[in-house]
Amino acid sequence: MLRFGTALALAVGLLVASIAAQPRPLGRVVFPNSGSAKAQGDFLRGLAALHSFSYEDAIQAFRQAQLIDPSFAMAYWAEALAFSQPLWFHEDVAQARAALGRLGPTPAARLAKAKTAREQAFLAAVEALWGAGDTSARNRAYSDAMARVATSYPDDDEAQTLYALSILATLPRGDAALPLRQRAAGVAEKVFARSPTHPGAAHYLIHACDHPSMAKRGLPAARAYAKIAPDASHALHMPAHTFVQLGLWDEAALTDEASWNASVRWASRKGLSIAMRDFHSLTWLQYQWTQQGRFSKTAYALEQVDQAMKVVKPTDQIGGHHYGESEIGRGVGPAALRNDRGSMRARYIIESERWHEMKGQSSFDNIDELFALGMASVKLRDFPRADAAIQQIQKALAPDQDAGLREQAAVMLFEIVALKAMAERRPADAFGALDKAAQLQARMPKPIGRPYPVKGADELFGELMLEAGRPKEAVQWFERTLARTPNRSRAVLGLARAKAKAGDVAGSKAAYKQFLSNWRLADAGLPEIKEARSALTP
Repeated sequence: MLRFGTALALAVGLLVASIAAQPRPLGRVVFPNSGSAKAQGDFLRGLAALHSFSYEDAIQAFRQAQLIDPSFAMAYWAEALAFSQPLWFHEDVAQARAALGRLGPTPAARLAKAKTAREQAFLAAVEALWGAGDTSARNRAYSDAMARVATSYPDDDEAQTLYALSILATLPRGDAALPLRQRAAGVAEKVFARSPTHPGAAHYLIHACDHPSMAKRGLPAARAYAKIAPDASHALHMPAHTFVQLGLWDEAALTDEASWNASVRWASRKGLSIAMRDFHSLTWLQYQWTQQGRFSKTAYALEQVDQAMKVVKPTDQIGGHHYGESEIGRGVGPAALRNDRGSMRARYIIESERWHEMKGQSSFDNIDELFALGMASVKLRDFPRADAAIQQIQKALAPDQDAGLREQAAVMLFEIVALKAMAERRPADAFGALDKAAQLQARMPKPIGRPYPVKGADELFGELMLEAGRPKEAVQWFERTLARTPNRSRAVLGLARAKAKAGDVAGSKAAYKQFLSNWRLADAGLPEIKEARSALTP
């Protein structure tokens, strides 16, 4: 039984937890706990930040709560949880265990400091997360533990949302993840329905529905999340996952531009390097701009990366962890920035078809830019340079290369070979190579963001079919492209052209209208705009 003094502190803590959790720029969370009244504001602010993956701010807030109340067990639980960042494929085991160690030397000692059965359940789950085993085993153990917490507390928003997130941490690749996505979505949807301003409910529902077959299900959460937590850069970015899946380019660009600008303000407020801005949202934004025909914006995006590369250091870190080769939110190292720059330049060249801007270029930052260089070389009939690009792409197929890189490189290789064969008037060879590219691409999971490879094999198939005077087959390939990547502007334009040549006047006009809608904010004077308007003129 609790002593009178402890019970009184617990009651005060519960009261203030509810009072402090009013709507604010990070959303609304309610988490009854036994911490002191004075520590509630920091704790709840940290929890709201955690739900939006603002890990740096969350950790800082939880540590402040610990300073105010060193016996606040859930503040240590929350800090330890913040070092698990599964959807960014990162964790910091040492810092998480250190946070728990400050609460007590052993799991038993720590559990003894949790003053309610509910707190003990949450703490036991995080002990499983940071116990023995590799990352996958610990994530599964944590999810199993959170399933028990969620079952015990069905009306507890934190139990339910954190359980949904734990499910997402165990997803296999591609369509094999659908049953778990469905389960996580079902859990998050219930919380979102009863607590529509809870940041985790909207956030995890978007992630759960981040698949072509589920994207529409996540649309209500996508349109709500940025309003729930407008002070969190990641909360402003996440709706773009749904909007890109559905080809809603204007909404996607607006939310990612807001995300990028929020990260600029955040880094400035914290006195951090410009390299700590959210380049993840900027790379998405740049792709969205290309889908709107706003190619002039690319210069701005690339300039931001170039500026960051001048100041970034290999040891740059944020939120207690280092960022290496992969693109994982705010804070990147030089290799990741170079990778961003390469992909952004490749998308600009391919989507704008300004092949001449790569004339004579020999250097490249990543395989996307290498592919664009090879494609541009073929278009410019610089076949020796195209052959050199093919040779370089072949190096990415070496067994010691990353499996994902090899997968994309194989598709890209056949695409360049096909382009070159078509330019050399060998259509049979071209379509033979594209058959192989399309088959390889079909084995890959459907993209959940900017499409990879940087030029889809099916879209290229449609373009070469059109070039070969086979418009009806081109229509089929463009429709296949749009099934994989809805409303891609180049595919919509290709479909309009193919249907016109196939004699489907009404279908062509409908596609041209959609293209003009996509490009309603496009740069002035683009020839594609003139073409579409001319086709629609009576």
